[in-house]
Amino acid sequence: MKRGITRRNAIKLGGIGIASTALHPVAALGQQKPEKFSIACVNSLSGGFARYGQELQRGMDIALERINAKGVKVGDKTFTFNVEMYDDKTDGSTCAKLVEKAVTSDNAQFVIGGVGSVIARTIIPVAQRLRVPMLALWAQVDGVFASQAGNPFLFGAMPPFSRYYTLISQMGANFTNPKIRRVAMITPSDELGVFTAKDYLPADVAKAGLELVGTEFFAPKSQDFGGALERVSRLNPDMLVINCYTPEIIAIFKEMQAVNFFPPMIVVEAPTKLHESIGDAINGAFVPTFWDPTLDKTRDSYIGTSREFAAAYLAKFNEAPPDFVAACGANNLVVLANVLSSAASLPTTEGLRERLRNYDGETFFSQTKFDHDGLNRRGVVYPAQFQKGKPVLVYPPDLRVSDPLHPYPRR
Repeated sequence: MKRGITRRNAIKLGGIGIASTALHPVAALGQQKPEKFSIACVNSLSGGFARYGQELQRGMDIALERINAKGVKVGDKTFTFNVEMYDDKTDGSTCAKLVEKAVTSDNAQFVIGGVGSVIARTIIPVAQRLRVPMLALWAQVDGVFASQAGNPFLFGAMPPFSRYYTLISQMGANFTNPKIRRVAMITPSDELGVFTAKDYLPADVAKAGLELVGTEFFAPKSQDFGGALERVSRLNPDMLVINCYTPEIIAIFKEMQAVNFFPPMIVVEAPTKLHESIGDAINGAFVPTFWDPTLDKTRDSYIGTSREFAAAYLAKFNEAPPDFVAACGANNLVVLANVLSSAASLPTTEGLRERLRNYDGETFFSQTKFDHDGLNRRGVVYPAQFQKGKPVLVYPPDLRVSDPLHPYPRR
């Protein structure tokens, strides 16, 4: 049996990276021969978001093994998932082209794609034009999904980005020695940064009783952050939000080390591979998270609970999940399995979209109910903090695994 999607079994078609996996159910399914349900996954396996893409792929490998071992019951039939993995090379236009190719040429019955809202936004017009429902692999910026409000075709199983810094701001407002009052942000001037600076962070900061003293933008894909850092340092913030993806976070943090600029509270947008690149200096930085192995109040019939997913990850990859990203990848497939299994027979394309719109359930990852714009507003964003190289839950008090460290210890 094939063992999941790997870079080694990728094939190249016209410069497009594609890898395939078809995991087969065990004999417990009886004599009935399962039918295959074809899924295209447009992932960023190379380019700037490869760190995320590779972890998302790991999570999907685990979910495929669990789902196909049991089979997805749809009425009196059993299905297994067959996934074709496409590499968009962290490029939005390539992502859109691959999505269209998967549907119109490769006969995919469903598409999961888009790593980051900046890339996922390119899928929406394709899905709308083809009138095919899709799941975002990892996207959550409300302003991107707003373009399809009332008539969604792209659905995102992660919590909205408008809640990203809500609990972290609330937690920071309760810190003392020193108190947190002044908040500043450094961010790219793309969808991620503009919507966060205009709407999301100001609302969270105001609700927490804090003051947003300024936002400094840098050009997307820039590697020159010196000017923006110098300007933000003049604002003398107590809390600095570094609102960008891993490659930029690493570069910004290293420049902060070079000039010894470390406010009492530092928040980074994403955790993936930060400790490997920055080292122990990342310890003490806060990061929002949507999942943790200890959050086991929800479950599903394929993976079970968060603790069971973490155990499966450890068994397969000989290490604990470094963060929430792999769980995000697995969650998409489990949500799709749940939606399909709620039908009496394999739904039409429009029928599947309606089932996604009406879905109200849970997985090992979280509760899920898609809103009018396709976003999952049942999901929760929790504050975590890097401690001993790993992000651990530190808030709210009834869920935390460790007490938060304050102030940032390397000041």
